[in-house]
Amino acid sequence: MRKFFTPLPDLDDRLDRVEDRMRQARRHLDRQVEEALIPLDIQEDFTVSELEGDVMLVSRDDDLHDKVRNLLRSEGYGCDIPERTSEAIGLLKLNKYRMIIADCTRRSRWRLFEYVKRYQPYVKIITIVPNDGRAREAMAWGSYSFLMGRDFDPEQLRTCLISSLKLKHRVCWLLAHGERCNRSCVDSFQSDEDFGEIE
Repeated sequence: MRKFFTPLPDLDDRLDRVEDRMRQARRHLDRQVEEALIPLDIQEDFTVSELEGDVMLVSRDDDLHDKVRNLLRSEGYGCDIPERTSEAIGLLKLNKYRMIIADCTRRSRWRLFEYVKRYQPYVKIITIVPNDGRAREAMAWGSYSFLMGRDFDPEQLRTCLISSLKLKHRVCWLLAHGERCNRSCVDSFQSDEDFGEIE
């Protein structure tokens, strides 16, 4: 009777696979070291005293930087603007923030959500999203609210700031329940308890 068996790959093939795994492990370790050093790089480049705190905008888009920074300053909030998720996490380790505005139109930034949820759950996140699907995803990840596209109405961001930072709502009740922003939380003040009675 013939026996069927799978021959072991030759030594060269096995060595190639091991070297490939080693290269991947080295790249992963290099990324971890680079991210661990980000807070030190920030301190070296800017010093903590130059950070404005309050609100952080995570985005690479210069037009969005200007739009958000101007609105935040008009409301009396400072704004720091890291471009990458790893830089944002580095800033969270250095300074106290009350809110993050995360541009998720091209990147998911799930690592940022994970970090905030695990280490700083009191920090609220407003997500800029490209479509309804990403909006639902962001709310499920723990976003306070969302803004649709980079050309969002600045008044909606102002409403989110007032609702979350001044009135201290835990989450935007309307957006969390699939409705559009109508400023009711600000125009006719609705507390979390009021929204609870609606449910």
